Amino acid sequence: MNHTASHSRSTFRLRGIDLRSLAWFTLLVACGSLAMLFPYFWLGCLAAIALLIFSWAIFAGIRRAGLEFWQALAVAILSGYLILNYGFDNLAIHVGSVPILISYGAMYASFALCILAHREPVYEALNEPALVCVFFILFLSFVHLLSDLPNYGMWAIRDSTMCLDALFLLMGMVWARQRNSIEFLTKWLMVIFVVNMFYSLTLPWAESIWSWSPQTGAFQEVPLFGNFSGSGDLLLEGAVFCICFGSYVVSRPRWLMPLLVTGQLLGIAVTQVRRMYLGIVVVVVVLVLAGEIKKFAKLFVLVPIAIAVVFVATTIGGLQITGRIGPVNLDFFKDHIRSMSGDKDMPGSSVESRFTMVDEAMDHFYTHPIFGVGFGQALLEDTDPITGVVTRMPHDSSITYLARLGVIGFIGWIVLHLCFLQRFATAFRRRHDCDKRVYTLTLWLFLFYILFMIGSFVEGPFEFPSKAIPFYFLMGFGLGLIRWRMSPTRNVQTPSRTDIA
Repeated sequence: MNHTASHSRSTFRLRGIDLRSLAWFTLLVACGSLAMLFPYFWLGCLAAIALLIFSWAIFAGIRRAGLEFWQALAVAILSGYLILNYGFDNLAIHVGSVPILISYGAMYASFALCILAHREPVYEALNEPALVCVFFILFLSFVHLLSDLPNYGMWAIRDSTMCLDALFLLMGMVWARQRNSIEFLTKWLMVIFVVNMFYSLTLPWAESIWSWSPQTGAFQEVPLFGNFSGSGDLLLEGAVFCICFGSYVVSRPRWLMPLLVTGQLLGIAVTQVRRMYLGIVVVVVVLVLAGEIKKFAKLFVLVPIAIAVVFVATTIGGLQITGRIGPVNLDFFKDHIRSMSGDKDMPGSSVESRFTMVDEAMDHFYTHPIFGVGFGQALLEDTDPITGVVTRMPHDSSITYLARLGVIGFIGWIVLHLCFLQRFATAFRRRHDCDKRVYTLTLWLFLFYILFMIGSFVEGPFEFPSKAIPFYFLMGFGLGLIRWRMSPTRNVQTPSRTDIA
């Protein structure tokens, strides 16, 4: 027996050399050599492997959670929207001259299945005041489309999605009604934020990623990979999620959440999104006003740590990193922040250009102030110097609603957001009468709402389904939590500890 074991070991060793270790060492050397010769090819391979691991984790979680088909379909599309954003948004096939957006069609198919499968919760949700505003805006939109569709064709439908996508409030509310779905949703969000963190750090190689990425689109071809529009916003939203709710999703090890928060703050340094600098300040203020001192303290400590890491790496260590519009170092960030006050010759688009866009869009509003100009025509005449495509919206979603739906529609838009704020105020009043984890999740949803709306005043997130649909879905989920999980008169609906985990 000893002779057999000795013989077996000898087959893996040759004169003291472990052949198995030698094989692994040779493989690693070969991979490293090829990576030096063909860096972008191997970067693509790593991205493909990461995508496969991410897909496997999502579908494994779906199986364990026992989700319905419409939920699984919605999770798959929402994942693409949040990570790949504009590229996934434009994933399309053409039937003749008619473009069909695959992700958009699949998301509405999921919505239809949700409505058919859960009629009773849908009827209950229709009593939500926010949905009354949504249906009012939809009615105005359909009236406009009666005349705009013959005149502008698919462009009218494309512009009207900023109103149509509000229907996903209803899907989010139904999701919150499903008792076994809350735990999965919070874990899924954690996975999304972690994947987005690593994906955002590849931004310095964006041009190379575009070069090998497949391209598709409804009106112009767009690379599927390498679009980082909105990634900076999601990084801060993810960092706040880890601070507020991360310990309920992953309780051990304790150092993991601070590490993820720091990593996402460093990602903001690479994506260089000015509105998120302001977003950090607003989150700090909201946490203090809400009495969440521990959460405030975590953010207050981790932001300087992230700044210190950037300083050590770039100034002391001499590391050179290219961000979205400039180098990653403290001098750049000083100038980038100063540009928000209107200082000239600072990095980033000028404040004046934003006002020029607003003025041009308002000229359309003045021609039809009551009901707006409707859908189909571009609100700006500015042309992108790189793509040659007309910039259709003024980088301010509120102005877009005002110009397209007029005063009547804009009033409905404002009341919709007042309904959101009223519901979050209700959640704050009920915070002592409900499960603490439900309130903490609702607090994060409120912070998500604030950060998204900050972005809507300087960009046009509501005009893109890849941003609007996740927003409305999560807001609907928040409304459902407040309506069905936080009411002290509905204790039967309060989830158990394992439901929220």
